[in-house]
Amino acid sequence: MKGDVGEIWNSLKFGETVLIEHDSHTSPALWVYYLIKWAKGKGYDVLVDDILDTLYVYRAHLKLAGLDTSILNDVKVIKLGGRLNVGQVVGHLHIKEPVIRESKYRALLDSLPRERVINPVLGFEKLFLLVESEREVFELVNSISSFIEDDRRIAFYFINTDLLKKMPHVLSLLEELASTVVRVTKHGRSFSLKVVKSVNDEIDGVEVSM
Repeated sequence: MKGDVGEIWNSLKFGETVLIEHDSHTSPALWVYYLIKWAKGKGYDVLVDDILDTLYVYRAHLKLAGLDTSILNDVKVIKLGGRLNVGQVVGHLHIKEPVIRESKYRALLDSLPRERVINPVLGFEKLFLLVESEREVFELVNSISSFIEDDRRIAFYFINTDLLKKMPHVLSLLEELASTVVRVTKHGRSFSLKVVKSVNDEIDGVEVSM
């Protein structure tokens, strides 16, 4: 089934957790750009979780691609680790201490004035490379679970699946809890985006080419 990116985003409901899966040869920067552009067009606030300066890298890629990166200037950003600021940074969280991090994150989310937030999460898969035990793996996954059904936001986790090849169970756990899973694939100089899982039958199986 063919469609367009806007059709997919418009069909999502607040409270959803969305995985955007891609490999290392497929830069997600363009998809983040179009997601933020769509969100602003709808009048939604944008809150980016920037893990280990991933947003800074994406901005550099967009600039090199000739796109207007000023769209990032007024997005709110919560940084987890890293030191290179992009957008309006509203908080810094420690890369470790998941329980404390979750509590502080919720407080930051509660402080936002808008009731509807589009929440791109960038670099989340990198956190799994830092874990030292299976317990920490499940603590990371549970940090997502605790926000499921929070109808103030739609969370978009951009996940580089190549980084999780040595931990395939992690990707399976993330896909299990996500309400929508979208897979981005590169075909030469073009890309396809396919909804491989969705609680919404209207977009389940929808594919977009760019």
